[in-house]
Amino acid sequence: MANAIEKIKSPKGTFEWVTISGEGKENLSGKMKYLANLVIDPQNVPAHQAIIDKIDAFWEENKPKGFKRKPKSTGYYFHDPVLDDDGEPTYDDEGKKVFDKKGKMHLTFSTDTTFPSGDDKVVKVYNAKANVISLGDKSIGNGSEGYISGAMGIYTSQKNGKILDAGVTLYLNGLQLIKFVEFTGSDDGFESEDDGFTGIENDDNFEAESEPKVKL
Repeated sequence: MANAIEKIKSPKGTFEWVTISGEGKENLSGKMKYLANLVIDPQNVPAHQAIIDKIDAFWEENKPKGFKRKPKSTGYYFHDPVLDDDGEPTYDDEGKKVFDKKGKMHLTFSTDTTFPSGDDKVVKVYNAKANVISLGDKSIGNGSEGYISGAMGIYTSQKNGKILDAGVTLYLNGLQLIKFVEFTGSDDGFESEDDGFTGIENDDNFEAESEPKVKL
């Protein structure tokens, strides 16, 4: 059924492109969101395949009545592009990037930056002992590891009462950090230079884990 919601907690994976503070990140609809990607390896890790199966089962049990097509999106995506001989990503005849369907995948969790009331939303961050922590002015960088707590829900796109598309959305509630890698300004491989251009000035559900602690 449409509008179904079910709590979900990811297995441990590797964080990528986490934005959970400030103005957020603009999505394709122009709406500002907080989001976090978690890279997983279903081909080699049973727990990672299990969450894919759980999302698929949720869709089958709750998809709109009479909807026969595949979901437009499911909250999980192929992660590794197929590379050419020069190590560059390849594209199909429609200009879309080609991904390795036997490679890693990533889960994308997101949430609005504010509540309907207009109050700011806070995505809680937990350490390895399942205690809420503050990152202060630090941000989570690619290569950090941990879990995501949230929910999965069915969404529909309708016109004149007819369902055009439907799928699964993964909602972001909180993160648990087992390994913390600080974002230092760029995760694109660039390095700092002292004398270069610097810009133009203007006027809940987690459990403790006995692995390396996040010290903040």
